[in-house]
This record gives sequence, C-alpha cells and structure tokens, in this order.
Amino acid sequence: MNYTIRKDQMTPKERMKAFGAGKEIDRIPCCPFLGESVSPVFGHTIYEYNHSVDVLVDVAIGSFEKFCPDSIGFGPGLQGIPEAMGSEVIFPTNNTPYISKPAINDYSEIGKLNPIDPYKDGRIHYFLEALKITNEKLNHVVGVGTSVGGPFTTASFLRGTDKFLRDLSKNKEMAHQLLEISTQSVINYIDAACDIGLAPSLAEPNASCTMISEKNFVEFAKPYLKRCMDRIIERTGGGTTLHICGKTKKVWGHMVDIGISNLSLDNIEDIGELKDAYGDKVCLIGNVDPVETIMRGTREDIYNEARECIRKAHDSKKGFVLSTGCDVPIGTDPEKIIALMDAARIFGAYPINIDEL
Repeated sequence: MNYTIRKDQMTPKERMKAFGAGKEIDRIPCCPFLGESVSPVFGHTIYEYNHSVDVLVDVAIGSFEKFCPDSIGFGPGLQGIPEAMGSEVIFPTNNTPYISKPAINDYSEIGKLNPIDPYKDGRIHYFLEALKITNEKLNHVVGVGTSVGGPFTTASFLRGTDKFLRDLSKNKEMAHQLLEISTQSVINYIDAACDIGLAPSLAEPNASCTMISEKNFVEFAKPYLKRCMDRIIERTGGGTTLHICGKTKKVWGHMVDIGISNLSLDNIEDIGELKDAYGDKVCLIGNVDPVETIMRGTREDIYNEARECIRKAHDSKKGFVLSTGCDVPIGTDPEKIIALMDAARIFGAYPINIDEL
C-alpha cells in the first residue's frame, strides 16, 4: 500500500516546545529508544561507544541526522553506576555490557560502598562530557536528554539480582541500606546532569511486576524513585520520564505518584488501557514492539503497529509520544527506525482523523 509521508513543518525543538506548552503541532512526536544499539550503523562497536567521548558524540549526532527523532539522549546505562561503585562489567565487542561480578558478595562488605563521584568514578565522566558536547552542538534544533538506572536496579547490580530479590524478604534491613547508598549515587548523577542543563529520566527494569510484587514495589522501589524524581523536580522545575520494562499495570498508579511527567510503557502492556487509567495525569510514551515489529517485522508491520498505538493514545489528555516499548535491538536495519519515524508523519499528522486510523 502506498502512503503519503508528509514533510515535517517544525524542527524537533519547535515541536517539543509547543507540545510541552499544549500548543498546536504538525504531528505526533516520535522518539524511539536508540543509544548504543545503533553504534554499528555509524561505524562503531558497542565497546567503543562505552569507552569513548568522541564515539558517544558521533553516534548521537549521527542518530539525529539519519533518523531525526524528536529528542536525542543517552546515559551510562544500567551498568554505569554499579561499575563505578565496584561491580565488574564485561564489554563484548558488539553486544550489550553485563555485570560479571557484583560489588559485594555479602553485606559484611557494604562498608566499602560509597556513593559515586560522577566526575571521577568509573566511566560516568565520559557520558557527562559527551552529553555536554552533544548539547552544545544540537540543542538549537533538538532537545538533548540523559537517562540513568534507578536505585532498585542499581542495588540489584551491586549485590547480584537473585540475591537482592531474596533479600527483600530475608534481609530487608540490609536491602534498604543498600538502596540508600544506591539512591545517593543516582542523585549524584542527576545533579551532574542538571549542572549541564539536562533533565534526566529514570529506567528501573528490575522493579517490574515481572520481577517483584506490588507490595515489594511500594516498599523497596517507590520511595527511592520518588526521592530521585523529587530531586529532578527541585533542580529542573518538573518531573521527567520513568521507564520500567515488562509488566507494570499493577503499579501504574504508584509510578504516577512518584511525580513523573511521562510514563514510558513496555510493549507487553496496552497503551489504550494506560490512557484510560492515567492519561489525564501523565504524558504517555510507547509502545511499538522493538523486537518482533521493529527488528523482525516489515515496514508494513511497523506502520500497522504504530498506527494502532496512535489510534489508542493520540487523544490522551496529557499528550502522547510514539516510541518503542524498549531499546531498539542491536543489529536492527536502520530503515526500520526510519519507518517508525515515517509512521508518525503518515498517521500522526494533525488534524488526526480517527476514522482513517
């Protein structure tokens, strides 16, 4: 089927500024989760991406020039803070880094853990320097942001996820002590990002309902996330984005209570249900399947799922941003990412006619 791909009438910066103010825009914003996964598209390995300021900047600028998303952002990933605090990380040449040895094996070692100095510890300073350069180069045309793993995920990577999840019932007091240290590290990164004019978003995949119960979310994840979001609000004047992978329906209300402005939804959940429940309280982001649809699907598959997301959420009271349900996988054909951006131009151009979706 042939579609008319309308030309953008606004720059991403103009679009998102008007969007945030509730003014008219030319089309629904679209911000797929890119970052390290597209490094090979620009001639770099994932390893190089994680160890070079120049590569970080090159991938960010290349991503904007090739895909023209409505925001550009990157950060130290889920492993950055745990590594800076002593966890050992393996960096495959062209695959996602992973924790190979947690910082502590037993809580008798907790005394050796200190909140990070984002300018000295681990690789955090690479990302801060690259973000500063990227913001200077791109801020006139597109908003630049950063993301960081939340306190619960950070704590689980310091202790070992399996052990930490057991601690939630077997060793609650020490789990909370570890979360206190993790939270301060995240806040230290938040402050460093805010110091260069960026508003950080939070990713907390290990706190999903796939991993823990609602009760444990309320006790071990929510209060620490709220402290982080409170700091962001204090520093920037408003809440930002929270993304939790996997099933989250049982904790949507708790996520909203944290003070977020945007809720990023995994593709495993229904964005129409989220709109009906909380669309009047937060902007919705999501939630095209990054693996089955973006990586493995056809352009038509991408159009169809993006259209369905737009149909369900385009009229959400606090706004809707088309995106992927999680990171675009490494090895995805860049034309697939372009197809998602085009879907926003085809089906998300205003005024939207629901009968045509």
